[in-house]
Amino acid sequence: MKNPTSLAVLIAGALLASSSTAAAQATTPTSVFIDINGGAQTQSRTLTTSSSFPLYGETAVVNAAGAVDGGGLFDISGGYQVTPRLGVAVGFSIFSKSGDGSLVASIPDPIFVNRPAVKTTDATDLKHRETATHLMAVYPVPLHIMDKVETRISGGVSFFRLSQDIMSATVPPGTQTANVATTEESGNATGGNVGVNINYMYKPNYGGGIFLRYAGASVELPSAGKVRVGGFQLGAGARLRF
Repeated sequence: MKNPTSLAVLIAGALLASSSTAAAQATTPTSVFIDINGGAQTQSRTLTTSSSFPLYGETAVVNAAGAVDGGGLFDISGGYQVTPRLGVAVGFSIFSKSGDGSLVASIPDPIFVNRPAVKTTDATDLKHRETATHLMAVYPVPLHIMDKVETRISGGVSFFRLSQDIMSATVPPGTQTANVATTEESGNATGGNVGVNINYMYKPNYGGGIFLRYAGASVELPSAGKVRVGGFQLGAGARLRF
């Protein structure tokens, strides 16, 4: 499916529909649940910036771009089953990735008009780090496929913080030299999340499981404008119940 968000929503809808006939058979689950996952965030993005400033009676233009590929994700959440059919949870996830970038600067000539010099610089290890806190309502779905299998649908609000390395350039007076620097910019944003957990409980108090989730938002950075964060996430890990 082209849209990961639609995948998570369709899975959640299918599970809700299948649970309607089994709702009367629901049993009270354990009260406290903790999920610890390792996984991946799959989206790849390109972050671009553009700036200009007057120089020698003309305009210098600096364009930069950096790649943010998908990568590893750590996720942990814990919650409380308020009723047999509804729980509340809070989760925390970290996505961190370093990528390559390039900068192109068009620098006017200090003497001659319309004779700009074009300088290109490549960079590596541009750091991108997302942390997110997820507040979720959790809905257990009694599928009754196997006694030890449990399924939970979740959805709610996500609070993101982004830290991103941005390339920029300055020009020493009287030259056509681009002095390239990297600075860290950061910002916060609020978005949403929807997901599905499918777990196999080896014993009543512990087991393992997988999760699929979409969580996303747009963070405003001073140089790059709105930057998408989050995306389709999946992973697997331990399940603890008390």
